[in-house]
Amino acid sequence: MAQAERERLRVLMFPWLAHGHINPYLELATRLTTTSSSQIDVVVHLVSTPVNLAAVAHRRTDRISLVELHLPELPGLPPALHTTKHLPPRLMPALKRACDLAAPAFGALLDELSPDVVLYDFIQPWAPLEAAARGVPAVHFSTCSAAATAFFLHFLDGGGGGGGRGAFPFEAISLGGAEEDARYTMLTCRDDGTALLPEGERLPLSFARSSEFVAVKTCVEIESKYMDYLSKLVGKEIIPCGPLLVDSGDVSAGSEADGVMRWLDGQEPGSVVLVSFGSEYFMTEKQLAEMARGLELSGAAFVWVVRFPQQSPDGDEDDHGAAAARAMPPGFAPARGLVVEGWAPQRRVLSHRSCGAFLTHCGWSSVMESMSAGVPMVALPLHIDQPVGANLAAELGVAARVRQERFGEFEAEEVARAVRAVMRGGEALRRRATELREVVARRDAECDEQIGALLHRMARLCGKGTGRAAQLGH
Repeated sequence: MAQAERERLRVLMFPWLAHGHINPYLELATRLTTTSSSQIDVVVHLVSTPVNLAAVAHRRTDRISLVELHLPELPGLPPALHTTKHLPPRLMPALKRACDLAAPAFGALLDELSPDVVLYDFIQPWAPLEAAARGVPAVHFSTCSAAATAFFLHFLDGGGGGGGRGAFPFEAISLGGAEEDARYTMLTCRDDGTALLPEGERLPLSFARSSEFVAVKTCVEIESKYMDYLSKLVGKEIIPCGPLLVDSGDVSAGSEADGVMRWLDGQEPGSVVLVSFGSEYFMTEKQLAEMARGLELSGAAFVWVVRFPQQSPDGDEDDHGAAAARAMPPGFAPARGLVVEGWAPQRRVLSHRSCGAFLTHCGWSSVMESMSAGVPMVALPLHIDQPVGANLAAELGVAARVRQERFGEFEAEEVARAVRAVMRGGEALRRRATELREVVARRDAECDEQIGALLHRMARLCGKGTGRAAQLGH
């Protein structure tokens, strides 16, 4: 077909203000703009705050533009904190409130950019309303697992704290029975009294307002039954987009990341544990101390990625009211470990021959990356959807769990026990991880069919694209 006849699909993406959400949206943007459809040219406008966009400026292309959304400044929340990165936990409600207050500014961007379709995140269920007011269809794209999403929707949308539906139908994912599952859901979605929108309404409204279908970062081979149940709950088709694994990027010579890779080169195959708990959780002094002692007790070599919040004069607290740590435990000088503050090339570390296990919070992207590398997990979920991710990884046969009294309360001996179980006797976990590596890595590498199906459905919402896009969608 001649270039003049090609249709253009303008997609506006609006992820939540967290790099754990922005990166999958950007990866989806990259794949949509490079898929082998011969009839549709996709251009993407990704909307976020200036501080977030500055960190991903290198992802801009001639088909992917980065568009600034300016949030109102609230007390204690300057523009530098219009992101979850380094955000003190106590300011998370303020960030959500500021984002909600930016709805008119988002509407103005829709007027300016005139997209054909909007992809939005669950924290912003008002985004599809702004789009609908302008005659633009909007689709929810979930960066969480289908299992976790179905779990929370089961209890949030069932009435009476989940009583309307009873127990979650998949026992392996349960956190301890219907009562405990409902309690955890309500705890996770509790409000601080300042929200413009009740926390427990964000996810149900985001699904209810999605046009015809919902896109999810997942694989059918991994989550088929959970996708089916999620579809039943929301009455809409679930379109899997694959793992959407993000390349760690080049490691420049002499950088800290290069130092990590060189250190790994000097270790024995399968001897190192990667330890990381995501970009949005800051451990307390007690948690850091227990983790440090547990790693030393395990006897394993390790790379530990640690993060600390920005300084706050009022103090920062975790989910249980304990202050976030500001530094490593005094005197901690591991003989067999490497501590990296801030960031490490996670996928590259996981794929290195010396990496034998991943001690992880079980955020969905981390679970996918671990499976794609064929590395078994030591699961230590801390909050939000992570306990469900840990149970899913255990159900799949690729994770051993650290015993906790409650999420975030663990002892050094239990960390050591779980690490030793995987590193010294985890043959079954390793075999299963190798099996799933083939599935996840193949799904990620051969993504045209999945991305084509999503492109076809989005184009159809706008009355565009048949031909090749339709063929890819079936």
